[in-house]
Amino acid sequence: MSIQQPHIDHLGATACGMAAFDEGHELHPIIRRAASATPSQWVDALVVSASADGWIEFVALHDASVGQRWHHADLSDVLAPGSPVAVHGLYGVLAIGDELLSVRAA
Repeated sequence: MSIQQPHIDHLGATACGMAAFDEGHELHPIIRRAASATPSQWVDALVVSASADGWIEFVALHDASVGQRWHHADLSDVLAPGSPVAVHGLYGVLAIGDELLSVRAA
């Protein structure tokens, strides 16, 4: 599965005018590495809903807590209710299979 990321110009700005590495946009390589280096902080979850405006609601498997994260792209066609994901507890990262995305906490 590949998720379309926005085009980043030479100034580091996306087509929508946001800084490229703002939470919920492009995943910074350092954050990617930090999240990968702290595997004990990943929380397995199931998607409850994903809306066209980028909001993802999930329920954590270990304690049934509900959380929300935002990503700039519409992931509703990728994240059907019941889809497994992992959310990093320290960094704003969502794992969908092997794909890592930057997300912003609600």
